[in-house]
Amino acid sequence: MKQLFFIFLALFFITGCSFYPNFAFMGKPNHHYSNVESKLKSIAYEWRKTPYVLGGNTKRGADCSAFTQKALLEFNAKIPRTTVTQLNSGIRVSKSHLKAGDLVFFRTGRGPNGMHVGIYTSKGNFIHLSSRGGAREANLSNSYWKSRYIGARRYIR
Repeated sequence: MKQLFFIFLALFFITGCSFYPNFAFMGKPNHHYSNVESKLKSIAYEWRKTPYVLGGNTKRGADCSAFTQKALLEFNAKIPRTTVTQLNSGIRVSKSHLKAGDLVFFRTGRGPNGMHVGIYTSKGNFIHLSSRGGAREANLSNSYWKSRYIGARRYIR
């Protein structure tokens, strides 16, 4: 019985991490991601509890365009402050050529300009500061986002 306990204990320590879901989005380093994508996921983790505050620009409260502005600053990319000005500058990118770090824009009908912005990571996924609060990951193929997608811009080369 004692040997069985030690075998179980050894197996637990060897496979312990596999008992937990993959929280790669939550900032854990993951070698199959690009450096840009890993850094973006780490940034999203840091902003995961940030309340959505229109006009705010800190982790105590921010809106979507402040989140993208602060995130891209981590890559030494200085971008405009508002969603509209972010959409109207940068390099236009087609949906089929998105790269990690590209900004993706949506017409949601909410807020003063009815727009929302996030940052593309990979495989159709993007991170954004949700109006429900906190940085979240979503997919461009989701019916909500797919029908509202209006374009993308590149600031990181």
